[in-house]
Amino acid sequence: MLSDDVTKLINREGIEATHDQYQDMDLIYQHLKKIAHGQRLKVQDAGLNTTALVNEAWLKSQKNKNTFNDRNHFFAYCSLAMRHILLNEAKKNRAMTYLDDTIVPELEVINESDYLIELDRCLTKLKSYNERLEKVFTYKFFGDMDFIDIADVMNLSERTVFRDWQKARTMLAAAMQT
Repeated sequence: MLSDDVTKLINREGIEATHDQYQDMDLIYQHLKKIAHGQRLKVQDAGLNTTALVNEAWLKSQKNKNTFNDRNHFFAYCSLAMRHILLNEAKKNRAMTYLDDTIVPELEVINESDYLIELDRCLTKLKSYNERLEKVFTYKFFGDMDFIDIADVMNLSERTVFRDWQKARTMLAAAMQT
């Protein structure tokens, strides 16, 4: 899906895009929208729609003049960006209820925001224990990346990534129940 030419285009190397590259970029955008739609289910009715989440992730990818080696590197970065965007939205939702008692958000929004904030807290703890587990979980959960793609980004075997995913899920489930 993401050829070397399109990677150069994403990296803003000053090349003019061909018709095929624009079609590839559209496929990338649609794939990001599919991922973002799944992520939006985590913070519903929070003032951030799917398109806004994709656009925010795209802007973050371009903001610091990041360069991407390939499609997997790009989608891994977008996974992290979506995690942070959703977390910021969750924190904003919680802060609104504390700062303005006239705002009464739906209970679902509060619960989803609390869930994301707690998940991030547990992921931070997991990162201090094993950074690799945290990355695997983030790429899979927030970026919906395939195990083979995560393995490629992290220079691991697909089997190792799968085991790390299982271990991270188990550890996070236990941590979030306490």
